[in-house]
Amino acid sequence: MPSHCDLCGLPLRYGTITHTIDGHTLSFCCQGCRMVYTMLLESAEVDDPARFRESDLFRQCVAAGVIPASEADLRRMQETTPTKHASPSQAETAGHASDPPDTLSVDLKVDGMWCPACAWVIETALSRMEGVEQATCHFSTDRLRCHYRPDRTDPEAIRQTVARLGYPVHDTEAGSDGQSAFRRELIRLIITGLFSANVMMLSWALYAGFFTDLTDDAVFKISLPIVLMATVAFVYGGGPMLRKAWFGVVHLAPGMETLVGMAAGCAYVYSLFNWLTGSIHLYFDTASMLITLVLLGKLLELQARGRVRRDLDNFFALQPNKVRIVTDGWPAGRYASIGQLAAGDRFAVEADEIVPADGRVVSGSARVDESALTGEPRPVAVKAGDIIKSGTRVIDGRVIAMAETIGEASVLGQMIAIMTRSLEQKSDFEGRTDRMLRGFVPLIVLLATGTGIACAMIGYSLHQSLVRAVTVMVISCPCALGVAIPMARLAGISLAGRRGILVRDIEAFERAGTTSSIVFDKTGTLTRGRWQLSQVECRPSLDPDQVIAWAAGLEQSVEHEIARAINAHAREKGISPARVDDIVVSSDGIAGRLEKKNLRIGSRQFAWGTAEMATGKPVGQTETALSQVFISVDGQPAASLYFGDSLRPTVPDLIDSLKAEYRPIAVISGDGERVTREVAEALGADVAQGRLLPADKAAFIDKLIQQGHRPAMVGDGINDAAAMARAQLAVALYNGQALAAEAAHLTLMRGDPAQLMDVFLLSRRVNRKVTQNLWCAWIYNLIGIPVAMSGLLTPLIAATAMLLSSLTVIGNTLLLVRRD
Repeated sequence: MPSHCDLCGLPLRYGTITHTIDGHTLSFCCQGCRMVYTMLLESAEVDDPARFRESDLFRQCVAAGVIPASEADLRRMQETTPTKHASPSQAETAGHASDPPDTLSVDLKVDGMWCPACAWVIETALSRMEGVEQATCHFSTDRLRCHYRPDRTDPEAIRQTVARLGYPVHDTEAGSDGQSAFRRELIRLIITGLFSANVMMLSWALYAGFFTDLTDDAVFKISLPIVLMATVAFVYGGGPMLRKAWFGVVHLAPGMETLVGMAAGCAYVYSLFNWLTGSIHLYFDTASMLITLVLLGKLLELQARGRVRRDLDNFFALQPNKVRIVTDGWPAGRYASIGQLAAGDRFAVEADEIVPADGRVVSGSARVDESALTGEPRPVAVKAGDIIKSGTRVIDGRVIAMAETIGEASVLGQMIAIMTRSLEQKSDFEGRTDRMLRGFVPLIVLLATGTGIACAMIGYSLHQSLVRAVTVMVISCPCALGVAIPMARLAGISLAGRRGILVRDIEAFERAGTTSSIVFDKTGTLTRGRWQLSQVECRPSLDPDQVIAWAAGLEQSVEHEIARAINAHAREKGISPARVDDIVVSSDGIAGRLEKKNLRIGSRQFAWGTAEMATGKPVGQTETALSQVFISVDGQPAASLYFGDSLRPTVPDLIDSLKAEYRPIAVISGDGERVTREVAEALGADVAQGRLLPADKAAFIDKLIQQGHRPAMVGDGINDAAAMARAQLAVALYNGQALAAEAAHLTLMRGDPAQLMDVFLLSRRVNRKVTQNLWCAWIYNLIGIPVAMSGLLTPLIAATAMLLSSLTVIGNTLLLVRRD
């Protein structure tokens, strides 16, 4: 038995961890040594394993506490297991959890990881840092999320710790823009706020001149620093806003920034003119604090958007950057860039790794978490022959799969493309709001100008008239209107993705809210879409299993739906096909000989002729009979086989729930009229029509619309495209075909029509938040504008009220996410 660790050389006094590499069993004193040894083997830093301890990686891991430097370190590591470190499996199983209390999070992209042990070492090193509460590093996506206490450490210290281990680190591609923008705005707010606070403090001293006599020299000395600091706040703090305001005016598209920019600009220019003329009527504090409060509101809005987008960023991060490709030379697999994977290549996926492509399992077995794609929390077991989807995560086990679809054509690639497109869209209602705001801003400018002129005409001083005009412009700023719909929309897309609902069209929530009736395609939507033998009816003297054996023997070498259904049923029941000889296949049936018996299977005329069979006990249950096949023995009726397409188990409850609010409920299909009617009657649907071609289905939708209904069409998204294009709301069930080909507003990625209830419930919540936000914004303006015109408000109070209005809308939208 070995007595020392094969990496650090310390005695195996406190336990042994073994690891087999290339047929050799190695012993290690701790998990850190095993992981670092694996990393060094994969790297090209040291050729001779005996010289591992001379590598920079070994020294840095010792310094970071990942591997022990002495026997005392080893004893301490064994006695104190880190509790604040979370493994990738733990972190991901928990879903998209919120940050731990009193912590901030940083998302980073880590380069240079060459095996999963690298991710483990980074997590362990960070978990031992003072102030780090939780670290999760994903090897397959090169992403690191670290939760830390800002009073004990900071992102730069975290970056330096990872960099010392030899891994370049920088902001993630998905979140770098948002994070850097937040930092820029935070710095801008802090600098502007500090200057504005000093402007306010000195302004109080200047205001004393209204009550006591100040000499011209005292006014100048107090005013000069006010002017300088207010100029910094105005130019630096309000620079981006003023540029947007200017371009809005130049391009005749004034927006929210125009009102704030004009209000702050008027106060600043008027104050600058008065200062140059020696007047103490200066409003630099108004201009500075107005910009500061607007910056504060924008920063809080940016942070709220980041919280809402977190689920979406996590979803976009499911695309792996590397893959373990299996070849004859590397049967265990070797990591390579994801760009090197091609259709037809084999790849291996192990526990805690993300599947890089759509494919079919060749060997091995595993449990897979598909919740990121479907919203279904229960793991799915996969084995040889099963399909495996990109973006899913292996919980445990190991599989080797054959890549079939890669990159943007894969399920994950298509979902990301669709969600990106939907985030860039604007709904008609949102577009109308934007157009309304374009007219709202000039109206407020005219109203503010009219207020100032009216005040001057009735005897108010110039500065009083100007202050009242500025107050009207400030309190009318439609910031809340501008965030009301986009924030709720973003939250809706995020929540839908969490439930496995892919939003293809941002208008889907509004359309779902106005839907009044629902039309279901039958085959593949309400039913499983699989032809199967559902009932056997035979002569009382015959055994149903014997009849199945005869039928399977006759149909064994035939390729059509009935033959496949019979053989599948026989395999499921463990029934071996009978050895039938002299098989003759004709257009309406199959004949053969079993020992001395003549068997026939096919149409009634072919098998039975005009004879009738004494009814026996039916075996099985037909939910929706589609066809009947007859069997005879020596010319005598022997059995009838019924084939059907069974209902999905969640459909009856779904229809019962929908009937309370949506009428009519219709079932349409290209199948026969009788079968479609049977399904509709079994479910309690109001209307049923069969034998409809795609154009007929579209005409059916048009007819409902002409009758005053607003129908939703639920189907497979491809064959029903014409009908979906006509419907108020188009919902597709994902069936494994190309997502890009679907003509739907929403896709139910779980392939379960019961998700339709989630669609309607979520749409109600999103639409309710949009309505509440809009009412809040409009009521604020309807009350605030007359009060400002009356002179009861100052610009600073108006700016504060404007900020509170925006925060009300943001907070109301965040409730939508928090309560989910």
